[in-house]
Amino acid sequence: MKIWKKTGLCGLVCWLTLAALAQISPSLSISPGAGEIEKAVFLIEIDGLEAQSCYKIEIQYAGAVVFSTEIESDAAGHIPFLIRSTAGDQPGVYRVRALQNDSVVAQGEFELTAPSEQAANARVTVQPQRVAFGRPQAIHIGGLLPNLSHSIEIISDISQQLAYRRAHKSSPAGEIDFDIFAQAGDSPGAQVIAVYDEAGTLVALGDFFIEEPPARDVQLELRPSSVQAGDTVAVQVDGLAAFDAVSAQMLAADAVLVDALSSRASSDGAASLLFTTPAELAEGSYTIVIFVEGDEMMSASLLVGAVPTAAIAEQPAPSEAANTATIETSPQSAPIGSSHRVRASGLMAGESLVFEISLAGEVVFTTSQRADADGRASLELLTGDEDPPGEYTVKLLREAGNQPTANFVVTTPESAPPPPEPAPTSSTVQVIKSRLQNGSAQVSFLGTAGRMVELRVESAEFDPAASLIGPDMALMLANDDSRRSKNPSLGPLALRESGNYTVEVVGAPLMMPQGADSGAFQVEIEEVLPAPLRPGETAFALTAESPRRYYRLALAAGDTVSVGIDSGGALDSLLQLIAPDGGEFAFDDDSGGGLDAELSNLAIEQSGDYILVVTSFDERAGSGALRLERNPVRQLGEEVAAVALNDKSVRERFVFSAAAEELLVLNIRKRGGDVADLLVRASIEGMEVMSHSTMGVPNALPLPFVMPMSGQVLLTLEKVGVDDGISLDVSLQRPG
Repeated sequence: MKIWKKTGLCGLVCWLTLAALAQISPSLSISPGAGEIEKAVFLIEIDGLEAQSCYKIEIQYAGAVVFSTEIESDAAGHIPFLIRSTAGDQPGVYRVRALQNDSVVAQGEFELTAPSEQAANARVTVQPQRVAFGRPQAIHIGGLLPNLSHSIEIISDISQQLAYRRAHKSSPAGEIDFDIFAQAGDSPGAQVIAVYDEAGTLVALGDFFIEEPPARDVQLELRPSSVQAGDTVAVQVDGLAAFDAVSAQMLAADAVLVDALSSRASSDGAASLLFTTPAELAEGSYTIVIFVEGDEMMSASLLVGAVPTAAIAEQPAPSEAANTATIETSPQSAPIGSSHRVRASGLMAGESLVFEISLAGEVVFTTSQRADADGRASLELLTGDEDPPGEYTVKLLREAGNQPTANFVVTTPESAPPPPEPAPTSSTVQVIKSRLQNGSAQVSFLGTAGRMVELRVESAEFDPAASLIGPDMALMLANDDSRRSKNPSLGPLALRESGNYTVEVVGAPLMMPQGADSGAFQVEIEEVLPAPLRPGETAFALTAESPRRYYRLALAAGDTVSVGIDSGGALDSLLQLIAPDGGEFAFDDDSGGGLDAELSNLAIEQSGDYILVVTSFDERAGSGALRLERNPVRQLGEEVAAVALNDKSVRERFVFSAAAEELLVLNIRKRGGDVADLLVRASIEGMEVMSHSTMGVPNALPLPFVMPMSGQVLLTLEKVGVDDGISLDVSLQRPG
């Protein structure tokens, strides 16, 4: 998005919109009539003007002109535009005048009021304010209204590149806390943080600085460089850029691939990969080849055979544990389904510890970690329907030193109203008709912050592709074919801000070199009102007036979701799941019984509100039952977790917490069956930190890896290909 800055004398920003209906004589209307400084957005419409004539628009404050521009009226004699108040505006009454040949033809007034308490108190702090590329920073936003959703964006002040856009809910104390770090693709330099409330109003701004990443000076070391078959060798790569994607291949003398591993460099530009050589590996010389961001960088020789292994250097004795460890939880109280973050500090670097969570004196959950280099550790706890309400105690177990505790409260969720069945879940539809000119065309509409819309482009004369561009001129969505049709749809998505949105339509489908130069099309802009969807069965009905149904699903990263339809043969049903950013996350036609749709075991990567669209192939009327199954992600620890992968359930996911530089070993043991390819991936906030692929699964598969950063790790095991399936035992080992 674009961060608005002062322009002109008063800092009011203007956008033009498309035509509306003309009136008989000039008139000027302003809506709303008043608003707060830095929050207000006014829609100004002037009607009854001469068609396609130039007018001067002035805004006056205290008798002085603070904004002026020239605008041409459309064919209907209409001029609409938006103005947004920005920093530097003064409270008071502003006069808007439309002039032609220096004569006033229409005028009106609006009032700017002083900022509200939240706008005055809301603040953003970043610690540290300036960091090296890849180093974490803690963002704190205070002074917000409590228990409300806020949209937070981070943008490069130089390149205007959007680097971060997430929804966060403020705590009961009106605070939001999260950590960030720059990664590959982000722009160094000054960064701006913008915080928007549920109405899309800017309520707080902040800034910080990211230094340029250092140039790579890659160095490779094998520890040891000679091993026996079955031993482990550490591949240490230094001199990388922060969070570089690093992969290593072990090749035999004839260039046959023996094994491959992938990881991420730490914020210090170091990566550690651990190869466990196969026990049956033939003696000889092997080559370890290193790739960085897909490019081959260097290689080293590994000797496997009857060669004495270098003695392991004696490790220095750990220093005496400090008694300054502290632990805190946030939020301290939240309903079932919420996330609680536990932070520990004052620990020894690399110290082994255990988080123990208990309720009414009974231990209900434990997990092991190692402190990072700064003596910190963190844990994310997501409560589910199986967790009883009450006050939970978190105790930090250490081998030496104090063992601090902290509490948090899990409350009963507020009862939600039943789904509005069979009331329609859609409302107004705006239709704009146009034609291609030289292969493309643009139509615009005025959007209101918080309004959820779906846009559909339809043409009987060509195969269209469409893009949605926001008021800040940033591309928001793009789509070609949708729901088994050549016509694209965009969304549903909630509009983040009020302003002029543009739908760009082209006659060449995406990824195609050429297409239609001309042809008629129409854009339907439908406001949708999704009904909440909860686990279990929900009846639905499609009618000629309401051929689509919309449902809202609140999902968390790591959840596995299955949705199915049973229409008893009445429908050729379709299911589409839309991600929080408005893009299609999943689609299905006939995977269920008969011609019904089913989305099976969807792996959720990002927390937020998802929109489920239920419709039929030919928009035929009919009814059925919608079934939702939500399986919260499983925690992985030292205890063995059973996994079954088959053609119906191709993946399984776990979460666990880990610290930067921590050595982890993922132990996978085959209990039965086999698959053509098993893909294992670990990621933090969407960034892959480890991946491994096997062609066939051995009876025992230990996968050691070193964490490049601290955080909540999402582990995915996925089978590839059609086969009889496999049963596995999976556990996580944290060597002390």
